[in-house]
Amino acid sequence: MSQEPGNVNIRPGTTGAEGREQAFWDEHVPSLADCVFEYGLGPDAHTTAALDALEPLSGCRVLDFACGPGVTSAWLAARGAEVVGMDVSAQSIERARELCERLGLSARFVATSLDSFGDGTSLDGIFGRFALHHVDCAVVGPMLARLLQPRRRAAFVETMDANPALRLARRHLVGRFGIPRFGTLDEHPLTGADLDTLRKSFGTLRVEVPQMTFLRIADRQLLRRRSALASRLAGACDDWLLHLGLGSWSYHQVLVLTRDGE
Repeated sequence: MSQEPGNVNIRPGTTGAEGREQAFWDEHVPSLADCVFEYGLGPDAHTTAALDALEPLSGCRVLDFACGPGVTSAWLAARGAEVVGMDVSAQSIERARELCERLGLSARFVATSLDSFGDGTSLDGIFGRFALHHVDCAVVGPMLARLLQPRRRAAFVETMDANPALRLARRHLVGRFGIPRFGTLDEHPLTGADLDTLRKSFGTLRVEVPQMTFLRIADRQLLRRRSALASRLAGACDDWLLHLGLGSWSYHQVLVLTRDGE
């Protein structure tokens, strides 16, 4: 969910949505202490499922697409992957380097856009967390697929536009009545059309919902997680909805894409 960027500085030569994304994330880099803390907490259920989908990772060359401050890159490196983290935000990339140095993990980071990325080597895997809903999947999907070796996988944790109640709230409530926005102005939850585009780009798409996030999102947005009891009730209700087979209504889902070909 979006948040007003405020006064930001766009890198010379960077324009449009990419420029706004770069500027926003340059201005919203978490502290090194916060990144170390998040790394220590370990990945949430969705991130764990996405990481597991790329296993075995040891010795595999993996792109962490839109890696941000590098927490996900660090988790990949800790599993033995040869990580290349890329992001349009140079400030985020600097934090990612600092984080891996602090943790004693090896990863390479580049501040660049996807159309400028690539060194001629095909990837064994691609990872992304809350990345695809910030880009045009019709443009980025084929570019990512071309970087991946045939029969190799890409895994993304994403926000989805499948829940009509959350869609309504996003359009008419977020940013009003004291309900905060998160993210950037250009991002949007992925639609069915976006999924079709990704499937065509890679060849095969599998969707996983390891944890339901519906009422958990309401708890975050409306109650700000101020009540431990309310948070537990929201989680229990979401778990029940997932048990009933309503996982497609989850705001967060995991996309596992496999590139076709020999």
